[in-house]
Amino acid sequence: MLDDAGFYAPLHYGAQWMWLGILLLVLLAATLAWLFRPARKARPAAKPAGQTPELSVLRARYLAAIDAVTADAASGRLPHREAHQRLSLLLRGFAGEVRGIPATHMTAQELRAHGLGTLAEAVAALYPAQFAAAMPAAVEDSAAFARQAVRTWN
Repeated sequence: MLDDAGFYAPLHYGAQWMWLGILLLVLLAATLAWLFRPARKARPAAKPAGQTPELSVLRARYLAAIDAVTADAASGRLPHREAHQRLSLLLRGFAGEVRGIPATHMTAQELRAHGLGTLAEAVAALYPAQFAAAMPAAVEDSAAFARQAVRTWN
């Protein structure tokens, strides 16, 4: 409507637009909450009873693998540093299969924290041969130490 001075009053928005805006804000908030919700941590699958190999079978398998690494290093097919790394991985894999924990990526300190003292000492003994600039230990000596750790596991 035009008043005396020629001024038009502002038009009012309908109430439905306010409710539509509120609804869109609620939907946006719900979508963001759903997108940024904390993800569930994947639980390791429990091993069914009876499928865990016997300790004697595991020992035999890992002792054979240690012998294979030693033979490869002795023949020159495997560099000495890599042989020590494989021995360390074999020890961790053995403990992982026996205890059912992901030991392949644990440090010696983490292995000790999980109650794997003997294995942790064997892994720690392999550290210098894996990471030192000079080779302080022969592969055969390290393999003997690894065999002893596997044999004395209880």
